[in-house]
Order: sequence, then structure tokens, then C-alpha cells
Amino acid sequence: MTDITWAIAAYLAMSLAPLNPAHAESEPTGLAASYLSALHAQATSDPAAAADFFDQALTIDPGNRNMMFRAFFQKAQAGDIEGALPYARLAYADRPSLSIAPLLLAVDHFSKGEFQEAQTLIEGISGRSTIDRSLPLLQAWARAPTMSHTEALSSLSPYEGRKEWRVLSATMSAMLNEFYGREEAALVYYRALAAAVDNQPLSILRLATNGLHRLGQSDEAIAAVAAFREKRGDSALWDGYLNQYKDPDQTPPKLTAQMGMAEALYAITRIRMSSARRSSGLQLAIVYAHMALYLNPDLDVLRREVADAMSARQQYQPANAMLRAIGPKDPGYLIAQLRLAENLEREDRTDEAIDMLEDLARRRPNLPEPLITVGDILRNRERFDEAVDVYDRAFSRYPGGEPEGWALFYTRGMALERAQEWRRAEKDFKKALQLSPEQAQVLNYLGYSWLDRGENVAEARRMIELAVGQRPEDGYIVDSLGWAMFLMGEYEDAVVQLERAVTLKTSDPTINEHLGDAYWKVSRETEARFQWRRALSMEPDEEQADGLRTKLQRGLARN
Repeated sequence: MTDITWAIAAYLAMSLAPLNPAHAESEPTGLAASYLSALHAQATSDPAAAADFFDQALTIDPGNRNMMFRAFFQKAQAGDIEGALPYARLAYADRPSLSIAPLLLAVDHFSKGEFQEAQTLIEGISGRSTIDRSLPLLQAWARAPTMSHTEALSSLSPYEGRKEWRVLSATMSAMLNEFYGREEAALVYYRALAAAVDNQPLSILRLATNGLHRLGQSDEAIAAVAAFREKRGDSALWDGYLNQYKDPDQTPPKLTAQMGMAEALYAITRIRMSSARRSSGLQLAIVYAHMALYLNPDLDVLRREVADAMSARQQYQPANAMLRAIGPKDPGYLIAQLRLAENLEREDRTDEAIDMLEDLARRRPNLPEPLITVGDILRNRERFDEAVDVYDRAFSRYPGGEPEGWALFYTRGMALERAQEWRRAEKDFKKALQLSPEQAQVLNYLGYSWLDRGENVAEARRMIELAVGQRPEDGYIVDSLGWAMFLMGEYEDAVVQLERAVTLKTSDPTINEHLGDAYWKVSRETEARFQWRRALSMEPDEEQADGLRTKLQRGLARN
């Protein structure tokens, strides 16, 4: 341990000790070490470890308010609601103005059917707290078990005339009316939500179809699912959730107050995740998510959404814990396994990810998605021959041996091109464009490949110009246009496009090299050498690096 670390530990020990003088002389080093470890775990997004260290520190200094507040929040964030409750009670007794502590206590009462106690706690939360504009959602369900439907539904009145809250208010109104046995009123809302499938996320469609099923309108629920598929296409992301509605006899369980409160907390989680700008915002969203799961452990769709948010912030271990909680019988199991494999790959656990996906592919022999993900991993690792073989296996799992969409043709085409199987790659790119003629990525890839090979130069340029028109801020596509101009001898125009490409994608060695080439052709040799040196500093592969060194020594031939 460095002198600075010792100094920090000593300072913390002295600053914390006065809170409980009886322990000040006996264990200052243990207290400081536990507290520092807790803060480090908290900062590195490991709430379970942080909670354990706070537990250790609180055994030494049980009256420490600061650690008590942190401990209950970290335990709740780690999903240990039972472990968080004792600290939440102490924190709430010490500071009644808190919002998360009383909500956590209310959720516990709600889970036990102690609705009056839960309502009292929620009604006492200030509208100026961190819950803010989401508080009416909680109040509505807190009132539902003990008050009239008019009183519960009136809780949602703050959302009237608020466009951004319209769908959420309609969803809660539907569920509340169903809870009170007001079936016709509930159906009005459920039908309106189901009719707008092209504008709704899966989470809303799930609630609408569940409600229609519970109220005996299975045909309408199945029709809504079919409409959703028609609008959005097939995807592993939602197939598992939608397939459960194919059987009209598979009726969801009766709506309870606990389920309704869980959906309100789920909605708040989504709101928090969409607006989270800092890690602290995501942490709060995760606490809401765990409270929702405490009331309804079957919300695997919530687990997947939270895991996605964690993964986006490179919090792979807690994300994986969420994904592993989605079992094989859950409708979201397939997509959870795919997400888990992607996270393992991001942690450089490539072999583990591939083994897991291959096992999944064996257990689900008709599904192409596990193999597609293996192919993507291998392609990103530049194991192109292996990627092609796996993509070919994925193709064989589609009826007729081919997918209906363009994307897999495009991804296999990229692997084929890099594996030096150009004619097969070209065929795949053309098929992708046949299925979706305006896909900018495909237009650019095929166009650039033709340019690079000196084939179909005029057609290649036309395709790239179409791609630029669709994605004018994509540095790679703008580079392709500049390079087409370069190859056609339009050097001044090439400089304009390539300068813009470098601005859009500053750290790509190929784009910087292209700009250097164009500068040389217009007699801006000093700038050309600057760009080549810059490209060389960006760690290109050895072949490109050798070419750059040659250019720095000899320049380019004059035309």
C-alpha cells in the first residue's frame, strides 16, 4: 500500500470514528479499509461487493448514517431487496424525507398484501423527490386495493393532456379498470393500444395482448401479434414473447395489485433508463427494476432491457447476472442467451461465447440466430474462413436454404470478401440489394469493392453516390465517394470529399491514407506526407503500414 493510500485510509478512519467513539480506537484500519473497498466497488459498478463491504464497515460502526444510506441503496441495486430492508427502515426513520427508502418498504408491504401500510408510505413521498413525475403511477396502484376505482384512476389525472405520457396513462388505465372488474372500459384501452402496434414498443404490446387474453378476446390478441409481425418483421428479439400468444388456451394469470404495481415500477425503470445521462441515473433505474421483479419475478422482458442498458455502459458482469436469471422456459430465453454471448465476447471470452452459442444451436436445431452470432464473432475477430462456414450453416436452417431478409446476405458477403471468395461475396451483395435496393451499407460495400478491384467503376460510383445521399454523415461512405473520384482522376473533387471523410472519421488509417494520396495528386506534398504519417500512427495492418512507409520515401507516381 502506498503512503498516499495509507494517508487516505487514516484520514477516513479518523473522520468516520467520531460517529461512534466506542469503536474509534479498536478498529480504525478495518473500518477505513472496508469503507474504501465499498466505495471502489460502488465506483466500478459492483453493487453486490459494495453492499458486502458496507456490511463489514457497519459491524464496526453500526450508527454511521452515511454508510447506512449507501448500504440499502447498493443492496437494492444488487437485487437483494430482503437484505436492503433493515437498512431502509433505519434510513427512513432517520430521514423521513427520503423517497427510495419508503418506496422500498412500501413494495415489501405490497408483496405481503399489507396494502394500507404500503399506501401510507407512498402517499407520504414528496412530489419533489427523485420519483418526481412518475409518482402518480405508484399512487394509483397504492390506492387500488383499498379505495374506489374513481379514486385510483384520478391519480393519473396529472397526465391528462400530456402527449409524452399518453400511452403510459392509457396502459395503466386499462390495467386499473381490469383490476376493478370494469371489463368494457378496460377493453377500450387495450384495443386502442393493440391497434397502434406500428408505434408501440414490445413492452406495450405485451400488456395489451395479455389484457385481451385475460378478458377473453384471444382472437384480437393473436391478430394484434400478427399485425406487429407484419409491421416489424420476424426477429429473435421478440419472437419468444410473441409465440406465447399463439395458443388461445394459454391465458395469462389473473391481474393482481402486485402485478399492477410491478408494471408501474417497470414503466418508471424504462423512463429512467431512457433519460439516464450518468451512471447514477442508471443505478436508480436498476433499483426500480429490482423492486418490480420483487413483486413479479416473471418480468423477464424487464431483465433483458436492464441488461441491455448495463451492457451499453460496459457493465457486463451485472448485465450477465440479469440475463442468466432468464430461464429456458421463459419466452425471452433465446435473446437472453444471445446477449450473454455478446457480452462474453466483449470481455474477450471468445471461446466461452462460441461454446455457449454452439451448445444453444445444438439444443435449438431449427434456429439460425445462435449460428449467426457465432459468425459475427468470428468475422469481428478476422477469422473469416471460419465465419463463412458458420454463416453457411445458419443459411441451411432457413426454409429453402435462404433467409427472406437482406442482412444475413450482407454479413456473409463481408466474410466471403475478406476470405478471398469474391464471386460468392459479389453474389451475396447483389442478392441483398435485390431484397432491399436502398441499403446504404450494401451499396457502399459492393461499390467500394468494385472500385478496389477496378471493376464496374461507373456503376460503383453511382451506387456510392446513392449511399452518400442516404447517409451523408457516414465517414466510411463519404470516403468511398472520394476514392471513386480519385480513381476516376477527379483529384480536386476527391480532396473535398476525403477532407470531409477525415473530419467525420478521424481515426481510420485508410481514410487518412486516401486523403494523403489525393493531396499528392494536387501537388500538396507536405500535407500528403503528414496524412500518411498520421495513418501510420493509427496502427494499420502490416501490409498497409509497408505501403505507407514506401509512400513516405518515394511519394506517388505522377500521371
